[in-house]
Amino acid sequence: MVTRRGFLRNGGIGGVAALAGCAGAGGPVGDSSGSGGSTGSTGTVVVGSKTFAENRILGYMAYEALSELTDLRVVDEIGYGATSAAWEGLTQGSLDLYWEYTGTLRLTHPPAREELVPDPDEQFSTARETVESEYDLAVLSRAPFNNTYTIVTTPDWTDLTGIASLSGLADHVNAGNTDETIALGPSFYDRADGWPGLLDHYGFDPDATRAWGGSVEVVSLGLTYEFLAAGQADLAMGFLTDGRIGVDGFEPLADDERFWPIYSPCPCVSSTLVEEHPAVRDALDRIGPTIDGADRIRKLNAAVTMEGRSARDVARDHLTEEGVI
Repeated sequence: MVTRRGFLRNGGIGGVAALAGCAGAGGPVGDSSGSGGSTGSTGTVVVGSKTFAENRILGYMAYEALSELTDLRVVDEIGYGATSAAWEGLTQGSLDLYWEYTGTLRLTHPPAREELVPDPDEQFSTARETVESEYDLAVLSRAPFNNTYTIVTTPDWTDLTGIASLSGLADHVNAGNTDETIALGPSFYDRADGWPGLLDHYGFDPDATRAWGGSVEVVSLGLTYEFLAAGQADLAMGFLTDGRIGVDGFEPLADDERFWPIYSPCPCVSSTLVEEHPAVRDALDRIGPTIDGADRIRKLNAAVTMEGRSARDVARDHLTEEGVI
């Protein structure tokens, strides 16, 4: 059996590598070269995030909590970059913290593991143990919701094709139906727990996948839904906690063969910072438990992506309502 990481090492299914250059590196936003990570010694904490709305909201929750509950000077690097850039910033000291997801900690960041853990608490514990043993990092309390990947479509497409699951999509493509356009985010496109692994896990035929390759659009993460809404794509990569699911009528295809792991976000923080400033742990550990389900985070996400509110205002209002600050 081909494992996900082995699949990537061997180049994936034909056609995938050809588009990888379209994804972009997702490097840092702005010039952070002068800030650097504090490592607890300068009285400064640099808070980062990935670029999509949910991670920005979580980043600003950390920013606001640390600003209110500690004496540290808090530096805003929210929207620092995609997954690889944010992790590099954290491990190399440009950032002191950002929120990472337990599935990503297990399957993407080295030393990546291949097996899924279905229990969210066990996955969190094993991810924390691995990260804290390999890096100068502390993994703090998770938020108890699952922001797993999904492939979404419209009710019209579901009615037309009768497809409601990823195994159904695989059968559809393998039967030669390779004209449907699918919009994917750049990180998802080449991750083991993203597009290559999905094709492998669900048994997409390599020849059919090559034929389908011309209909795969790699776009900025925030544009996948826009392509779907505008009729420029029939399917799109998304997240189960996106505010547009259930509001705009988009429907996720069921992950009926359980490809994706659980993705619960947790603050990953410089361990030196936490050791020298215990108030950091206390402040950050108060945040996760207040976001106690998918419906809660979907509303927060929708406030940013659909209502146009700033991620910082949404984060601060939530912390105030929950009595965190």
